Amino acid sequence: MSHRVASFIGWSSTGKTGFIEGCLRELADRGLTAGAVKCVHHRGSFNLPGKDTTRFFDAGASAAIIADDELVIVARPPTELDTRHLQDMFPGAVAVLVEGRFIEGAMRVLVGGSASTEPELKHPFAHFDALVSDDRTLRLAAVDAGLAVFGTSGYAEFVDTLIGGTSMEREVVVTNGGTEIPLNPFVKETFENVVLGLLKALKKTD
Repeated sequence: MSHRVASFIGWSSTGKTGFIEGCLRELADRGLTAGAVKCVHHRGSFNLPGKDTTRFFDAGASAAIIADDELVIVARPPTELDTRHLQDMFPGAVAVLVEGRFIEGAMRVLVGGSASTEPELKHPFAHFDALVSDDRTLRLAAVDAGLAVFGTSGYAEFVDTLIGGTSMEREVVVTNGGTEIPLNPFVKETFENVVLGLLKALKKTD
């Protein structure tokens, strides 16, 4: 399981978007870059008929709209969305949070909303790694089923779990002859874990 990608599943109006928003703010407060994806389950296009970008898209290209404060890219989705595609979409992100779709290899999070029993949930516990809920009865049942449990305001705790509690708040930069070498998230994480492993081996180091 990738510790940096999480998919959130639950009925409508159970608090998925609000919890993701809180986690994104928590990541931003730590100086960490994150990506977010909203998956919808109905067909349709975000391109307006007749617009220049729609014509580019219809001609077979990925299209972009650039404004002073926003960049919007429209591209055709992959046949199967997985963690690799998400890392390609957000190459500089420490974490990617996905609402509304199971992602192979991601941490699967069930959002309970007002449910107090497992049958009230959109899916059973067996399909998930974690539960978001404030209901005591449901939380105890989830713990018994082996899930991690977070309150609806447990953004910091969730972020700690998602990134393994090891992510550096300072940017990792590698240079060669004074030239900075671009690092993808996997390589950054590898450097980070090596450094932390060396530090933890030292005496009087937590």
